Amino acid sequence: MNYFATPVKIGCGAYEKPEFPTPESLLKHLDYLGIDRSLVFSVEAQDYAPSAGNKSLLRMIEPFRERLIPAFVITPADFFEFGTMDWLREQAKAGNCAFCLRPAVSRFPVRQIERVLAELAPFHPVLFLDTGYGSGESDFRDVEYLATKYPASHFIICKQMWGGFGTVLDLMWRCKNIGVDISWLHMRDTFEMVIEQFGVERLFFGIGHTTHYGAAIGALAHAQITPEQKEAIAHGNLEELLGLAPLTKKLAHEPDFADKPLWKKFKEGGALDGVKVYDVHTHLEGPTTRGWFIRENNPADALDAMVKFMDRHGVDKLALIDEKALFGDILEGNREAEELVQKYPGRFMGYFVFNPWYADDVDEAVLDEFFGRGYYIGFKLLAGYWRIPYADPRYNIVWEYADKHHLPILLHTWGDAEALKTIAPKYPNAKFILGHSGGGNAGRVQSEEIAAISSNVYFEFCGTFCSTLPWEDSIRKFGNTRFVFGSDAAGHNEAYELACFLSIPLPDKELTPILSANFDRILADRK
Repeated sequence: MNYFATPVKIGCGAYEKPEFPTPESLLKHLDYLGIDRSLVFSVEAQDYAPSAGNKSLLRMIEPFRERLIPAFVITPADFFEFGTMDWLREQAKAGNCAFCLRPAVSRFPVRQIERVLAELAPFHPVLFLDTGYGSGESDFRDVEYLATKYPASHFIICKQMWGGFGTVLDLMWRCKNIGVDISWLHMRDTFEMVIEQFGVERLFFGIGHTTHYGAAIGALAHAQITPEQKEAIAHGNLEELLGLAPLTKKLAHEPDFADKPLWKKFKEGGALDGVKVYDVHTHLEGPTTRGWFIRENNPADALDAMVKFMDRHGVDKLALIDEKALFGDILEGNREAEELVQKYPGRFMGYFVFNPWYADDVDEAVLDEFFGRGYYIGFKLLAGYWRIPYADPRYNIVWEYADKHHLPILLHTWGDAEALKTIAPKYPNAKFILGHSGGGNAGRVQSEEIAAISSNVYFEFCGTFCSTLPWEDSIRKFGNTRFVFGSDAAGHNEAYELACFLSIPLPDKELTPILSANFDRILADRK
């Protein structure tokens, strides 16, 4: 299959270390992933000056125009600069009709781009809005206004994850010329939902940060849609909007992945086999809030759906968290999960959710009752959501019980786990699993500081696409015995998270212990 990606930035700018300082560095990444073509925009145009950066972009990519296609950064100031609108119109007339909006970096409300857009509208431009830089509701409503007024122009929302996905669905419902790229669409059933509601032509292939690796490729390969729909998303939709002929051959020089057979099979849509796989961070979803769009409206149906995707992906066992226990009655919710999983013997193990707001309802006798039945293997804590930090003494019963019985504790971490630097060493027999490994860059650094202090601290994978710090660097630093795999399913797309993990540029032999052996060792130590 050919792949054609939405805009990727190249060059050097002001605000971060560049992922792709040169076209050659980007092409190396594209070859590793098997991506044939990509739109590209200039970081110089984004951070310094669009008119200068856009022109230097053309010079940079001239030797690689078969694979790298320009997308020009535009701002409201372009309308007033001497000669800039003439240059942009000339480019659009020549067929370069892709444009990037970076309102957070360039400091303008999206609506102000209208005077520039009005000049470009006769050329049917395609505008890419990068929401990864903090676009808010006002920017989205500006897009709605522009899309309505200029129906022959197209607007593609890029880097959109769960937090604002409801707004994107609303925009797509209101305006037929708005689409979304799949680079950050880590939520389960998203492709299927968009196609059902709006048609396949509204989805576009994108790759996100380097540290997303092959997430989008694996998610697309495992989507429950037709081969023709996959082709449309992978390259056809973008080619059609930009008026480009489909490729007749592969341009990417993809490795043979002799040392990565698991990734090679998974990226083609195959289930993992020959290796035991645990997903140690999953949720029993049902009707939900907090911006999620879950199709099943009761936990029993959600559990059935989870087993289906386990089987499709080749996952042997899930460690499960009950949503009702996280956000409602903890005892009732914990019992609900334990009862429902009886339908699937051997496929599930559970975390006991302990919410400190209900600490008076849980003593050692209650914990003995739950853990004595064999289903529960550890604890789950969600301090950031509950707004009770880990330093609060109400968590002490968890630390003490887990230390006494050598149990794992899965903790939601997103840069809010500083207290674990003193807590983890105090309870050496407990296993502290840092859910999301801190999330973004600051959280990852904090997680590594915690792990450097205590050998009973482990990194967990899901959501780490939010960090630009290479996962392979963390594995080299701490060794592969300190990591476990989790996906955050059923909210997250397990295929997206597995693809992200399996495509890390390390041999399978270094990654496979993370899939189950490390967690087996944690479980074997329980008392």
